[in-house]
Amino acid sequence: IFRYGGLHLPLFMFSSGYFYRDRAAEHPKEFILKKCRNFLLPLYVYNIVYGVVLQVFHYCGFTMGRKLTLYNILIAPINNGHQFVFNMGGWYLMPLFMVEICTVLFRYFLLRNDIRLSETACFAAAVLAGLAGNQLACMGYYEGWWLPLVRMLYFLPFFGLGIYYRRVLEKNAGKVSPVLYFGLIFACKFLIKWRFGKYLSYTPSWCNDFEEGPLMPIVNGFLGIAFWFRICEMLTPFLGRTKVVREIADNTFSIMMNQFMGFMIVKTAYALIFKYTSHFQNFSWKSYKTDIWWYYTPKGIRFLNIFYLLMGILFPIAVQKCINMAKGILPRKKASFTA
Repeated sequence: IFRYGGLHLPLFMFSSGYFYRDRAAEHPKEFILKKCRNFLLPLYVYNIVYGVVLQVFHYCGFTMGRKLTLYNILIAPINNGHQFVFNMGGWYLMPLFMVEICTVLFRYFLLRNDIRLSETACFAAAVLAGLAGNQLACMGYYEGWWLPLVRMLYFLPFFGLGIYYRRVLEKNAGKVSPVLYFGLIFACKFLIKWRFGKYLSYTPSWCNDFEEGPLMPIVNGFLGIAFWFRICEMLTPFLGRTKVVREIADNTFSIMMNQFMGFMIVKTAYALIFKYTSHFQNFSWKSYKTDIWWYYTPKGIRFLNIFYLLMGILFPIAVQKCINMAKGILPRKKASFTA
């Protein structure tokens, strides 16, 4: 009922909006510089690293992804994000950066000119911006330099909802009984299924499948956020402070950037078993080398896909821990050198 497409990224954007603070609009230059350092710099570093890694794969006969060029290093992260495949989870960073900067500049403009808009009006403005962007996408404006714009506009309502929920809705959300709350959500879902003949799913990375018009991608995202956010609130007392949850939560950036390499490690393990043993004879060497979206499942046992899930989390966490260790060593070396 709650399809993955058009749900998970709006939920991430909602969470980012939930943690937005007005101090950002009071000091916009400081905020923008901080986001450039925390978002754009790591994005481009990962882009260069995986660009080099992919060229090694190309040398070994792989054909997926693009060549290492200045365009793919500097421009493609803005208007594509999938150029070096292994780090394509990072395409989301640029729209997130743009949404946060747009929100801060909008609120800075209001603050600077002493314009007092209610949070409801600000949220309505974000929704209208989202509708405008989705309409552009429905009209076919989702390629080239249109794509960064429509991605940003598509995400604005979900970021705005995060702010609106924390400041207006949260104090009364717990008063609604779970039966009524989930009943309304499922009623809306079933009405959508009745109207369109399917449960809706979208592809925010390309914004090219808004076939039901500009409103439904927003409604679909809102319903998914409402459902899973309430589930999270209910589970938090039992799971929220556990070591596993905190370990994942503290490494979400690395998971986003490195998950596909984690998946590739599992596929490579299967490839080696196929090459040097008599097992996994239905393994496709061609698909392994040409299609990043191809995942081998031994004997079609879908439960074994859990290995992809585990490696897509554990490998990025290991990468981040190595980065943290390097960060901890470098300052000491610098201090020692200075002394």
